[in-house]
Parts: sequence; C-alpha cells; structure tokens
Amino acid sequence: MTVSENRPHLPPSSRVLTWVGLILILTFFLDFLVRLTSPQMSNIELQLTLLNDLVDRGVIPLIGLALMYAGFWFQRFANAAAIIPEAAASKESLAAWQDPKFWTFVFASLLGLMFVLIIPFHYARTGDVIQKALAQVEQEWTGNKTSFDQQMNQIKLEEQQWQAISKDPTQLDQLLQNPQLPPQQKTILSQLKQDPQVLKQNVDARVQQLQQQQTQLTTQFTEAEKKKVEVLKRLDGERSITRLRIGMRSVLLAVGFVSIGWTGLRDASR
Repeated sequence: MTVSENRPHLPPSSRVLTWVGLILILTFFLDFLVRLTSPQMSNIELQLTLLNDLVDRGVIPLIGLALMYAGFWFQRFANAAAIIPEAAASKESLAAWQDPKFWTFVFASLLGLMFVLIIPFHYARTGDVIQKALAQVEQEWTGNKTSFDQQMNQIKLEEQQWQAISKDPTQLDQLLQNPQLPPQQKTILSQLKQDPQVLKQNVDARVQQLQQQQTQLTTQFTEAEKKKVEVLKRLDGERSITRLRIGMRSVLLAVGFVSIGWTGLRDASR
C-alpha cells in the first residue's frame, strides 16, 4: 500500500471549509460596500443604522474566519500525515508574508481593531441622532406652547370683554364699535342689546364657557408637558441602552477576531 493510499481524505474538506468561510466574509463586506455607495449616506440616521447592522452582523465574518482557520488546520494535519519531504522543504523556504494564511490572520486582527474603533464612532453618532431628536421635540414643544399662549390670551381677552359688559351694559356700544370684532359676533351682540335680560344670561353663559375652555387648555398643556418629559426620558434611555449593547457586542467581536488572528499567526510561525 502506497503513502497516498494511507493519506486521510482531509484536503477536500479543508477546501470546502475555506471556501465557505471566504464566501461568508465576502458577502458580508460586499453588502456593506454597496450600502456605503448610497447617496443618502451623509444622513446621520443612516450612518447609525449602518453601524448597528455592522455590529449586529459582525458574527458572520467571525464564523467565516473560524471556518477558514479550521480548513487551514485540517490541511496542515493532512500534510503532516503525508510524508512529502519536498513539500516540507518548500514550506520552510517560503517566507511568512508570502503565505496566504498569514494575511488571513492579519486580516482577522485588523477586523478586531475595526470593531474596537467602531465603539467611539458609534458613540458620537448616537449622540448626534439623539440630539437631533431632542431638538425636534423641543421645536414641536415650542410651537405648541406658542399656540397655547395665543389661544389662552385670546380667550382671556374675550372673557374680560364679556365681564365688562356684564358689569356695565354701556360697554356693549363700545364693543360693537370695535373694528376688530368678528362680524358674526357683532351681529349676535346687536340682537342681544335689544333684550337686556337675555343679554345678561348670554354674557354669563359665555363667560362660563370661556372659563371651561381655559381649564381644558391648561389640562391639555399639562398633559403635553408630561409627554414631553416622558419622550426625553425614553430617548435618553434608548441612547444608553444602544451604546451599551453595541459597545459590548463590539468588544466581544473584537476579542473573537483578535483571538483567531493571533492564534493563527502563532501557529503559522511554528
């Protein structure tokens, strides 16, 4: 029986593992390279989404490198099992930087460094996105408060006018001469002027209605203020949780890539 017949059938398996690992790595990076060419990539929300996806799917190239490492190890075991002096001599004469395995493990170490560098960049982008959301909340809140103040001032002004009429009916003539008074309201006041009793009842009812509107507006404003506080707390909580999650995953991925890289480089030097 020849040496080749005693040789384990490992090289085909090692090639399959190596190619599958390489395909996983290429598909991972090709996907993100295509997304980087998007014309909307200057948007900070898209940048943050890309960083989140990069970390969330970072386990794919990690598995790919692990498969390639396993394929290299099987190939090395198969070569060690076969007695081929010429192959051993040629391997010894080959420099480390000329071996594709060497660059594979260097690439793994660089990926570990990349995921470490993602942490501060993701931290900054998260702050930008949350700050933009907070600014939008503040802008909406300012607009709602301005609208509330205008409505409240208008209601209070009208209430003062009606109360003035209830205390002194002669104020009705001055009010009717006001050019800023809406025509519909002026028509109603003209009709009420003919019957003082009905005028008093309508004045009291209108004052009460305006006071109810003030109460409703104040309640709505208070609820809006509570919602604003809740939104601010939620945004701050999301920022902390996102930073913690991405930071932990990035560190774990970096440890995995560096472990493969350094272990592979150490074994390759033997």
